[in-house]
Amino acid sequence: MNASATTIRRARAVFQCALELKRDERKVFVEDACGGNAELEQLVIRLLAVDDTEPESFGESAFELTADYSQTARRIPLPQGYTSVRELGEGGSGQVELCREDASGEFVAIKTIDLHGLGQGGVDRVRREWRIMSSISHAALVNLREAGTLKDRYAYLVMDFIDGLDVRTYAEIHDLDARGIVRLLLPVAEALAFAHAHGVVHRDIKPSNILVGENGRARLLDFGAARISTGGAVSVHHHTLTGEIVGTLTYMSPEQAAGRTRDVDGRTDIYQLAVLLYELVEGTAPYELDGLTFAETISTIVCTKPQAMQRTPEMGGATPALAKVILKALSKRPAARQPDMEAFIRALTRAMNERGASAPVDQS
Repeated sequence: MNASATTIRRARAVFQCALELKRDERKVFVEDACGGNAELEQLVIRLLAVDDTEPESFGESAFELTADYSQTARRIPLPQGYTSVRELGEGGSGQVELCREDASGEFVAIKTIDLHGLGQGGVDRVRREWRIMSSISHAALVNLREAGTLKDRYAYLVMDFIDGLDVRTYAEIHDLDARGIVRLLLPVAEALAFAHAHGVVHRDIKPSNILVGENGRARLLDFGAARISTGGAVSVHHHTLTGEIVGTLTYMSPEQAAGRTRDVDGRTDIYQLAVLLYELVEGTAPYELDGLTFAETISTIVCTKPQAMQRTPEMGGATPALAKVILKALSKRPAARQPDMEAFIRALTRAMNERGASAPVDQS
């Protein structure tokens, strides 16, 4: 299939979004997203088929079977010195398991990735995640303990296990108001500022990538979609498997959705964090996306102004000052947002401390 560069970019974008869905939901999504374009649909199906390649075809010896998994679960080996307890999640080409370290008895989370079929871009993505997680350390980031490869086919990352809830569930269970939500996420913003200072842009901020432990502290994880920047700009040499559009569609910035990779920098993380803040405070996304096709969703993110924040402080919503800061961070153009994460943190903090609803707010 000699597809055009445009078709390949669109196929990679649809493929990335399909990976976020359960396997039985992907067919309908792909058909809808491709809008009758048979060439595009066939290319996406081929990408999904490669991603779903079953490792059993390479022989039973490539796997360590554990009693905690059902006989139908996909098997990926674990590094020496760890015992599987249960699966925590699965997606794309790998899975995350709760394991016990044999020597210490401590619980850890082990992310294992089947490198078969990923291609050089996918292998580079895994190596990049290793480098990122080993090079930055912050109280609001999940700590990487160990990384390596197994049987020349599987990559693994051993990380601290966070026994907690994703940030959306935590906020709902604890009935957090806008101030509580901002206080919960400010350490994550500080961790992102720290990452930006070390040349790392996360690019995939969403509820499932922020876990809140029993101590009420939020921790950011999953740098699989992150990019390393050089000289203040994101390097175009670091591509992920899915090409031009990387991240989770609902939380994508306009520059991500439009495939403008050269515009992706720390302000992209500002936008994504603002989408999450808006959603947690308002209980809905900044845009009405239900029922839209893939193309319509992309167009909405790129072109449509976010809805005004409706919940009042008496209802647990944002003050006018806080709403103004969040909506500024949702600007379509990166240059219209706060200039960096540190400025966004300062603006959020000032808005939180604002007493008069009509008082001016510095959003720099």
